Amino acid sequence: MSHDHSHDHSHYHIHANEKSTRIVVFISVCTMFLELYFGYTTNSKALMMDGWHMLSHVLVLLLAWLAYYYIRKKQNKITHKQQHRVISLSGFASAVAMLVITLFMIFESIESFQSSEIDVTNGALLVSVIGLVVNGVSAFLLHREEEKRDVNLYAAYLHAISDVVISFFAIISLVVVKYTGFVKLDSILALVGALVILKWSVELIRKSWQEILEMRKH
Repeated sequence: MSHDHSHDHSHYHIHANEKSTRIVVFISVCTMFLELYFGYTTNSKALMMDGWHMLSHVLVLLLAWLAYYYIRKKQNKITHKQQHRVISLSGFASAVAMLVITLFMIFESIESFQSSEIDVTNGALLVSVIGLVVNGVSAFLLHREEEKRDVNLYAAYLHAISDVVISFFAIISLVVVKYTGFVKLDSILALVGALVILKWSVELIRKSWQEILEMRKH
């Protein structure tokens, strides 16, 4: 393990990453419940998808948080190589979780094309905007220089960015449906968002798996 890599996963970076993920977990849980509640009460698939993807976001962040917490607690008992192994395995697990949730989103989006009613309330619109803001703040908190080298942090950041995309689509969908009645757009945007995230999740799986294979060579 090189000196630079060891420095990247120093106590300071681990503590900072743990603190960021912990904060994002708390605000994401609250937003997730709001989105799911209003998604199902209004029958908006885009808002439902936002809520369900937020659930995957929360689970992944919990995993990332636990990985950093474990490393911090074992700071003086495990090597930098072992720390990196924990981070890579956590990143890979996050990527797999992201893929599973995304496949579920695609299935739900395709099935929702049969739906003909969406009750767009001001509350649903407000929640979708709150979701966008929360996801944007989450992405900002998780965006760091070492994200390029820390696959666990990158996985958490990618989840936040994907939630930003879905929240944005949900807002567009709700506004268009409310003022034009074009209900099918809700399913179309939910599917487009899911396909974009599918691409990201596959790339994340490839990246994290390559890191795991590299570790086994050394």
